[in-house]
Amino acid sequence: MKLKITAKYTIAFLSLLFIMSELHEIVHTSVGRLICGAWGKRDFNSWAVCESCESNSLVWLSTLAGPVFTFIMIWIGASKLDASKSIRQKSLGFSLIFANLPFGRLFNPMMKSGDEQNLVNLIFTNENTASIITFILILIVTIYPLIKAFKTIENKRKIGYFILFYLAPFIIVIVTILVFLNTLLSLGILNGEGLLGSPLIVNVWSVFVLIVFIIMRKHIFTLGE
Repeated sequence: MKLKITAKYTIAFLSLLFIMSELHEIVHTSVGRLICGAWGKRDFNSWAVCESCESNSLVWLSTLAGPVFTFIMIWIGASKLDASKSIRQKSLGFSLIFANLPFGRLFNPMMKSGDEQNLVNLIFTNENTASIITFILILIVTIYPLIKAFKTIENKRKIGYFILFYLAPFIIVIVTILVFLNTLLSLGILNGEGLLGSPLIVNVWSVFVLIVFIIMRKHIFTLGE
């Protein structure tokens, strides 16, 4: 599949990227709500269970839920890259893999952070050992979808296209969510409680990107030719 990145595809992909990011957080907090009976505090990229539930022995399930959702989405994407699939299906599958930030999953343990690292920390007390094990586990889970995505690209600058999709979404999420949107939230902008235990600004942003994706959704199938 030759990749053809248009402005309309880019808008569709970016809205999908932000939707996947928010769904990852909602899965965390929803499982936490089921376990604890109340919503915990959160922002755009971090969350916690309510204070009265922090000692609950099942809290680790809410930590696990986010990565499980994300890895399932990545593997669903990979399943759409089979040779028998249409260009439209391959375009969606390729987009799903990279909209779920496989590089971000690997980057976290390098920084000794992230959901997977927090889970492994429950087993291994040595932080460095936990980081190495976490990195290896994530690599094992993501390597096949990434190889499949790489093999799908038929452009002359194959490596360049792969690096673009591997790194650029992560950078965009860092700048948009961690820096810009979380800064607005910290300044008190729309920081009241909204739906699903989220601040109002998170709800507003989520509705915005969802509307954009609904309008532009047909273009997510146009990456390949």
